[in-house]
Amino acid sequence: MALLSTASAGAAPDALIPDPREGILQRTLTFTILFAAAAVLATVATAYFAFHGVARALTTEFEHRLERIATTAANQIAASDITDARLREEGGAYGSIQVQLATLRASTEVVSAAVLDSARITLVDALARDNLEGLPSELDSLATPALERAFAGHPAVSRPFPRGRSILRAAFAPIAEPGGRVRGAVAIEAEAGYLGVLNDLRNTLGAITLVSLLAIAVLAMLFVRLAGSAARLERRLSRSENLVAMGRLTATLAHEIKNPLAIIRGSAQRLGKLEPEAQRMAQFVIEEIDRLTSTVTRYLQFARSEEPTGQPGDALATLGATLDLLEGEFAARHVVLERPGSAPAGVRVALDNESLKQVYLNLILNALEAVPEGGHVRVSVTERGDRIEIAINDDGPGMDREMLKKVGSPFHTTKARGSGLGLFLTRRLVASAGGKLEIESEPGRGTTCTVRLARQRG
Repeated sequence: MALLSTASAGAAPDALIPDPREGILQRTLTFTILFAAAAVLATVATAYFAFHGVARALTTEFEHRLERIATTAANQIAASDITDARLREEGGAYGSIQVQLATLRASTEVVSAAVLDSARITLVDALARDNLEGLPSELDSLATPALERAFAGHPAVSRPFPRGRSILRAAFAPIAEPGGRVRGAVAIEAEAGYLGVLNDLRNTLGAITLVSLLAIAVLAMLFVRLAGSAARLERRLSRSENLVAMGRLTATLAHEIKNPLAIIRGSAQRLGKLEPEAQRMAQFVIEEIDRLTSTVTRYLQFARSEEPTGQPGDALATLGATLDLLEGEFAARHVVLERPGSAPAGVRVALDNESLKQVYLNLILNALEAVPEGGHVRVSVTERGDRIEIAINDDGPGMDREMLKKVGSPFHTTKARGSGLGLFLTRRLVASAGGKLEIESEPGRGTTCTVRLARQRG
């Protein structure tokens, strides 16, 4: 006699109709990620261009001001004064140039001022320092490109260079003869104070950017969490709608099925009054009708959200009876059934025998349908303190993590003709007795379903 179960743990899953709300959620999350990425890029780009715009403006203004100071000083010195300045105090030009440079240094922000000849020798220093005058200028190595440009006849400003603890920049202006020949150059140095301003601006913009990025990240995370919560709520609502619809369908089907079952049962009772063989067969029919009636009643309980009621049952005696019932089915399918060894009798649990039988039938038939011909289904019993554990293991194809997450959900089935309610009702029956159903599976290593129930004392 072929027996049916309502879920399978081994066959390939059927194609499911995609929920359009899942696509909406995916698009929402994609939009959120793209928006957050765009906001991050916009924030970083704004900070970058703002900093470089300010840096360019400050640098340009500083260079122009330094260049004007050097050019103004160079315009006040004649080319003939360069030759006279080589005589130092013996010529009148040296003293005049030294006064001009000292006045320039005192009235501006420059830290040093000097006049160099075409050989890059310091002729006059604003402070008349003996360790500088008459010697090659250090600027010849610190600001070579700018100095060469000045001796080519064009004012120039050097790149920043360190001197002591300061960062300086030098400006050069040529001193040329009327014919254009450059005889010397005015060299001034000033501290690049705007670099400190730029450093503070960089730190400020960096802090603002970091705070903005954190704010964007927090908002994006909140939005994703809200979207996820909305999706979970949508799934729960969808599941509730399915359960309500299924409940109505179940109630209608149960009502339509119970009436024919009552007629069949009455007919079987009348047959039982005939010869002994007919009476024995009629008794089988009555027993199976009673079991079907109990099953229909249990589906009605699901439809009405009721918990099963009944007297405590014997977990192991019912297991043995269920295995006896299924031996013919295992033999017909050429699958080896390994029964548990010796187990204690009279193990009472808070689940009636009919409910226990339904639990065992669902799990064992799932295992039977999962294994190929010649496979094995192993049933074992373990006592752990005040609990009894019944494990059903098969050597079928097993399931991956994604499939395992969905097993036991209403209407999710991997059977071509399953309803997806078998494992759901099984788990619900076990939970109603304070027990737990655990399913472990790996692809290629089979599936193990373990029912854990508390023993009842007395």
